[in-house]
Amino acid sequence: MLIKYLTSIIIMQVNYLNLGRGFTYVEFDYIHRVDWTYRASNYEFNYNVLESYINEPENYALEFAILKVNNKATLKSILGIIRSDANVKEIIKTTPLNAGYPKRVSIVLKVKLDNSTRLKAYRLGGIEVKDIITNGVENWGFALPSLSEVNRLKQYLEMGGEIKEMRVRRVNADDLIYMTSYSKLTPFLSRGELRVLRTAYELGFFNEPREATLSKVADELGLSTTTVNYEIRRGIYKLLTLILRGGNQYYDY
Repeated sequence: MLIKYLTSIIIMQVNYLNLGRGFTYVEFDYIHRVDWTYRASNYEFNYNVLESYINEPENYALEFAILKVNNKATLKSILGIIRSDANVKEIIKTTPLNAGYPKRVSIVLKVKLDNSTRLKAYRLGGIEVKDIITNGVENWGFALPSLSEVNRLKQYLEMGGEIKEMRVRRVNADDLIYMTSYSKLTPFLSRGELRVLRTAYELGFFNEPREATLSKVADELGLSTTTVNYEIRRGIYKLLTLILRGGNQYYDY
């Protein structure tokens, strides 16, 4: 379902902006002092928003995210911080995605729009490319119509927190689709899988004809061919599962 909606959402939003002019992409790290993320800054975790939905008339947004933690105590603490935060209306659902730790948990939040970075960017005509929180630091990426909207967003952000670093560049529609897809899919891969897949791709392992052997990829990474083969197969399996799962589950009406 994620993949099914991803392209259609991007296309609709891209059509809203000006395809010919391209987009101003801004990425920044943000200490959000009026959000639950700031209270969780003493913990080691990763929270990656896969999709969001804004209902401005009713003052809430839905977040569909993957929470990654290393142990049970951290999971309990993070969920407690989220549940008790004034900006969170409800934890709608949590679902463990794997046994043991490190653990990935899918989580659906209903949050208020007060002090919302997402809402401000939305009102400025922005497309949300990524929202990744690592150890309490928010890393956002938005495609905005021009530098003028970037400056207005920056002014708003400075009222509720501290911008650690802001990076701006021009992108086109193709860039935007690749960037958004990357941010949605990579949370499902382990660091090892992502590292091996990236290296294999860059060396030409997936090219036709193949430009690198499994041994060459293994040598580049300093790993055994058995480990590299496992990481590649496991990573591809996860990506195919995301793309193909539920693809034919439609009903007549």
